[in-house]
Amino acid sequence: MGYYLSIVFCVASRLIPHPANVTPLGSLVFLNARKTSPLKGVMLALVVMVISDIFLGFNYATPFVYLGFTSYAFLGHFKKLNPVAAVLLGSLMFFVISNFGVWIGPWYDHTLSGLISCFVNAVPFFRNMLVGDLVFVTTLVIAQRIVSKINLNFNYNIKEIPRWHKKLSPANLKKK
Repeated sequence: MGYYLSIVFCVASRLIPHPANVTPLGSLVFLNARKTSPLKGVMLALVVMVISDIFLGFNYATPFVYLGFTSYAFLGHFKKLNPVAAVLLGSLMFFVISNFGVWIGPWYDHTLSGLISCFVNAVPFFRNMLVGDLVFVTTLVIAQRIVSKINLNFNYNIKEIPRWHKKLSPANLKKK
């Protein structure tokens, strides 16, 4: 998927109604960082988040949420990581980083029990993120493989056109 199309797709996926934390952003940040560079993955995450947060709003945890999504780009740097394992690790990193930011905000007591309460209350969101990331990265990796095979077959068929042309020439058709 093209870089700019990824931005449009991710912004739209954050703005349309969806289950909490179920967006393709983490998976696309990881895959873009893996295919191009971690810096492009970071830029994808930041551009998508800023554009969509203009409509959704900013809060105390916003910098931590942004940092959580950029962790997917960091994982994209490790090319040998299995994409599914890497994105699930990204979900865990996002969970820890973003919920630490929520705990620092005004919503919880700044005590150990407040931190535990914050993380326990975030478990349903973490579950949604795990499921969403698993579905999106699997779908995107399969789609990439299918598209790459189609491109290879298409290129192969183009090379074969002259042979087909010779077989379909009027002289060959009269012989049969």
